[in-house]
Amino acid sequence: MKPLFFKDKILEYNSLLDMKADVDTRIVDASVGNSQGNLGIDYGVRSTKLKPDIHPDDYPEISTKLLDMVTLYDEKAIKEDFIVWEFNYLIYNKGDHFKRHRDDIRHPKIGYPRRILSTSTLISESEDFEGGELIVFNDDEGTEIDTELQVGETVIFHSKYAPHQVNPVTKGIREVLVAWIYYKYDVHKYKNII
Repeated sequence: MKPLFFKDKILEYNSLLDMKADVDTRIVDASVGNSQGNLGIDYGVRSTKLKPDIHPDDYPEISTKLLDMVTLYDEKAIKEDFIVWEFNYLIYNKGDHFKRHRDDIRHPKIGYPRRILSTSTLISESEDFEGGELIVFNDDEGTEIDTELQVGETVIFHSKYAPHQVNPVTKGIREVLVAWIYYKYDVHKYKNII
């Protein structure tokens, strides 16, 4: 049986800092989707900033390492069946949060591609960073578990079966790279339709 989540320092921290320096300085409010697949801003649910236009293809060494985590999390998984298809560089300022949710997002009309695994890597360098804990819920037991991420550490969990939240940041700035892993077959199938 797979664990609820798995975490490790698999990424070179300097690679993350290089990415942070490379990323476009444009910052926008992060949206949240509803059950119909529509996106919008809802600060009651999600208060987060996003650096857009960051793509996994631009950082192949990071994507490869994230795919290595798939088999660490699920020893029955075959790494070559998966692809990192989405990156989000997120910035949580004081008071920012993301209420309990699942990352099980799929195309509203054709049903795929669907996010399979979610990862979150803590990039923040601030020593006075407080709050902003990534909590994963174990619905079978009714418990919530603080992933207790350290700087440079990545956590991986199932996008559909692991509801999670980011508690409000109480001090400093929380910066993370969130990536989603898809079945490669679904992504190729989707690309052939659009």
